Amino acid sequence: MNCSSRQCSTITLHRHDSVLVVHLNRPDQLNAINRTMREDLRQVFDQAGHDDEVSALVLAANGRAFCAGHDVKELLTLSPAEANAVMLEIGSLYRVIRAFPKPLVSALNGLTLGGGAALALFSDSRLASPEFELGFPEIDRGLVSALAPWLLGLFMPQAIAHQIVLSGARLSAEHCGQIGLVDATVSRDELLSRSSSAALMLAKKPQAAFSLMKSRFATVTEAGFLEALQAGAAMQELARAQRG
Repeated sequence: MNCSSRQCSTITLHRHDSVLVVHLNRPDQLNAINRTMREDLRQVFDQAGHDDEVSALVLAANGRAFCAGHDVKELLTLSPAEANAVMLEIGSLYRVIRAFPKPLVSALNGLTLGGGAALALFSDSRLASPEFELGFPEIDRGLVSALAPWLLGLFMPQAIAHQIVLSGARLSAEHCGQIGLVDATVSRDELLSRSSSAALMLAKKPQAAFSLMKSRFATVTEAGFLEALQAGAAMQELARAQRG
């Protein structure tokens, strides 16, 4: 499996039995998602979904963070037209992940913020190390996240999602376990093996039914997802205009 005819530059791939393990690989940037990483991830998810030798996928990361979100340095330098194009790219990546028909497990080894939190919450199962923290800090950077209230609202009451997004607070692994955002907290040394085992367990389910149920969950949340993407583009334009 590869990204295309070229070598992936922002992710690394290896196999554990029939599980494809994808590591985000911009550790010096806390694995912030730039345009190249979005394309690398989109291609790998698309290919893995059609590869009969891949039964499941684990999304992990190299370095001390899982993912600090979409690359703020990139986002803050964009013109309005470029920003709209990036929003389309982000939406395209999320669509591919939501449409992924096989088990998807995230191995969360540290900071998981903004777009990184979205990657985690789109997964079927999430395991975290004790160092894990989740949050949506966009507000502190003068950015907005229309996706966060909708996505958090799938897991918790809107009042709690409201507080998390407006405060930019970071939630600990223990807290996330208590409210169901992560399924288990395991040692960093065991995180990858336990995540691969969890993916294999899900892959042993009847996969036709598994895929259909994933598709059904995507269908019943599609209207909110599309509205959040559309609102996100409009809100970014307003925030940019108000920043001057």
